[in-house]
Amino acid sequence: MKNNQILKKIIIANNLKHFELKEIFEQGGMEFSSSQIKAFMAGSQNKNHEKVNDEQFEAFLNGFILYSRGPVDEPTLLPRTIENFIIGLVESENVGAIEEIRCLIEDASDSTAEAD
Repeated sequence: MKNNQILKKIIIANNLKHFELKEIFEQGGMEFSSSQIKAFMAGSQNKNHEKVNDEQFEAFLNGFILYSRGPVDEPTLLPRTIENFIIGLVESENVGAIEEIRCLIEDASDSTAEAD
């Protein structure tokens, strides 16, 4: 598989938007315009298609790790993928899943209070 194909699969699997891709690349140390990011996503037959080289792909993967889990020096930061998942549950009004998450948070809070 080529870098563009892998990139597309990661983007689709994680339901990432163009503005999120821009942020991910920036966290990986590379800045691209929105049109460049769209060119990466364009099919190989499209006249605007641009190949993702290894350095760009590595920057994306490194940025995606930071985007997903947050910086190493801020371990208490809620990973963005979890935050986006919870927002999706709220938007889809999935009451059962939201209630389950609330119970898990309460259990974790109770365990932390008992340990202190």
